[in-house]
Amino acid sequence: MDRKERVAKLVDHSKNPRHSGILDGYDVLMPGGSPECGGSVMVYLKGEGGNISDLSFTGDGDTISMGAASMIVEKTLSENLTMDEILALDYDEWVDGIGRDIVGSRTRNATMGLSTLKSAIRKYRSDRVRGERPEAEAV
Repeated sequence: MDRKERVAKLVDHSKNPRHSGILDGYDVLMPGGSPECGGSVMVYLKGEGGNISDLSFTGDGDTISMGAASMIVEKTLSENLTMDEILALDYDEWVDGIGRDIVGSRTRNATMGLSTLKSAIRKYRSDRVRGERPEAEAV
């Protein structure tokens, strides 16, 4: 994919986010944000053992942060990635996949969605280790 195609993909995801919205019956609601861009994201995760049974996000931010958040949620669901596979994703490789030449110095914007998803998975696992199954919080 050339630079023009990568920019178009990022812009499309930003303007037409995939899997955006509040997920009913989520197990974890995880807020995240990037002080550099002023963006914020909320990840809604439903888990089933080591798998993600459903996932969505809401947020507000620039083209890079919202486009990249949409891209990681779509990748997770379309490739049926496990929690372990998400936790193993490398931030530098993620930025390279989006396009380091596009992201420039705004790597935190590009990794905000991935970072928040990883935090949601850790919270999901932590809650299960303690034997908790928290009720979905009212938003």
